[in-house]
Amino acid sequence: MDSHPSKLTSHQIRLLQFMSLGVGGLLIVAVGAYFGVDVIYARRVLPGVQFLEIDLGGRTRSQAVQLISKRVDGLPLGNIRLEFEGQSWEMDPNQFGFELDGSKLADEAILVGRRGQFAQRLSERSFALVGTHQPIVSETDLVHSFNRPKLNQYLSEIGSRIVKPQRDAKLTIKNNRATEFMADQAGQTLDMNKTVELIARNLLNPAPIVLPITTRPATVTLAETNTLGINTLIARGVSNFTGSPRNRRHNIATGAAKFDGIIIAPKSIFSFIRALGAVDGSTGYLPELVIKGDKTEPEFGGGLCQVSTTAFRAILNGGLPVVERRNHSYRVAYYEPPGTDATIYQPYPDLKFTNDTPGSILMDTYIVGNELHFDFYGTDTGRTIEMTGPYVSNITDYPEPIYIDTSTMPVGGIKQVEIAHRGADVVLYRKVYQNSQLLYNDTFKSHYIPWPAKYLRGVEEANKVEADLNNVLPTEAGQEQTNLPIE
Repeated sequence: MDSHPSKLTSHQIRLLQFMSLGVGGLLIVAVGAYFGVDVIYARRVLPGVQFLEIDLGGRTRSQAVQLISKRVDGLPLGNIRLEFEGQSWEMDPNQFGFELDGSKLADEAILVGRRGQFAQRLSERSFALVGTHQPIVSETDLVHSFNRPKLNQYLSEIGSRIVKPQRDAKLTIKNNRATEFMADQAGQTLDMNKTVELIARNLLNPAPIVLPITTRPATVTLAETNTLGINTLIARGVSNFTGSPRNRRHNIATGAAKFDGIIIAPKSIFSFIRALGAVDGSTGYLPELVIKGDKTEPEFGGGLCQVSTTAFRAILNGGLPVVERRNHSYRVAYYEPPGTDATIYQPYPDLKFTNDTPGSILMDTYIVGNELHFDFYGTDTGRTIEMTGPYVSNITDYPEPIYIDTSTMPVGGIKQVEIAHRGADVVLYRKVYQNSQLLYNDTFKSHYIPWPAKYLRGVEEANKVEADLNNVLPTEAGQEQTNLPIE
């Protein structure tokens, strides 16, 4: 084998020389073109630059100002979309007297291909040389004038929906229960000046504007108030009881208060029934209409399944292991979507779960409008929850209505006390991951039987049926499973 490298032929040498000259020539042309733009278009707009379809290429600044000013005079501006954390507002800038500044727009046009780093300038000039149209993109406001007081008033109204007061954490514990609790909260306000600046800069930009916020952190965090690992919000459950009668609403509030401030130790199993205690008039509950057999009677505690259902949803969302849970006999509008409800009744069925986190869990319950909330505070384990469903199948129609005769109503009168429900099977899947490892893979099955509508019917003589609890029946479809009193 020849150990000496082969020599290049004369043909190969000439080819390499030609290629070197070609590359060098292209480089010279590119550099010449780059700097030639400054010579050819000195104090002029580069070719390809447009404003609202007006070609400004080759124009002097004064010419560009004249063309732009004529175009924007009386020009209606499109709506601007303001966004913040799922909320949005459509703003009409024409209501605030925004007038575009032709001089500023002309300055921006002149800057195309002459601003930024070398790569940006080279890119913009390359587009100019091939005649590619380039819109004006501004990093400053393009406004000549506008009604600032009117805009401030408009933004203040938006800011009132965004603002959050700064709040320091408080936690006082007595007999293993929180007697005073408040989670820390960073203060949050709308940055008015930056918002105005963004609007003025993006009057011609169709992209939505994310509202800028000023925050002030709390001076006392929840973690600093205790040594139990109650540091942050780890789960939340919500349910809606719109359409509930007065007594049911009272029972929901009374029942939820029983769980407010409860602290659950690590590795312990929590029993809803045990924590709930007695359900009667002595514990603050009111009677709610319940059908038993062929009679309609008042019983204490109607509505408490709203509380257990809300707690179950917090358990699901927190990735906590469920020890015991049973669905209602039939679907109830208060607890939709199906498969996310939990019924309870003294002494059974119960709702149980395990606190498998390294710290204690504190329950915080409250009502906002027609919504009941269960918040769990504890130690953040970094869990991620994946829920799929609920999937509904085997839907069956409801039976014929049932009429219950009563002499406590006018003869011939009809009063509906239960609505009909279709039967169904429902399945909900939950996967809980921690540190990218699958921790739990759960399947929650629910079977709902078909249920007939039930009516009271006034007759001359019949068994006395109590129908008036000085209560208000639901005005919307949402009546619950009234054959189980606690619900």
